[in-house]
Amino acid sequence: MGEVWRELLALPTLLWLALQDKKHLGITRWGLVIASGLLLLAGCFHAIGWQSRVGGVAVGALILLFGYFSKEAIGMADGVVISACGAAFGIYETVALCFFAALYAAVFSFALLLLKRAGRKSRIPFLPFFLLGYVTMRLLVKSI
Repeated sequence: MGEVWRELLALPTLLWLALQDKKHLGITRWGLVIASGLLLLAGCFHAIGWQSRVGGVAVGALILLFGYFSKEAIGMADGVVISACGAAFGIYETVALCFFAALYAAVFSFALLLLKRAGRKSRIPFLPFFLLGYVTMRLLVKSI
């Protein structure tokens, strides 16, 4: 039953974040606080050790550092969402989630470059790809 509650909290929250990021190329602070709280609540229904949760937060912290030192090549809100997912889902799912999200974002960006619809400095929202990565990761976990 815990898996169902986890999905009922996490999936709509990530969908809402993805839509906000796509529309505004960013997330409001209050939206980020509310979404992080919902993701952390979803993590309460996921039985993992505290070491895995700390490792998941470390993944988000690395993204935050990268965002800070790269002058927000990846947004700070993305790092906060990844940290919240890391605390909720643990290091293994967070790394898988980030891998799939980065893969989808890279394919999309490459297609935009090929079609000359964007340049190297163009910005794209990352959280829609994060949502796709979450769905992919959950489908793969269920099929294994």
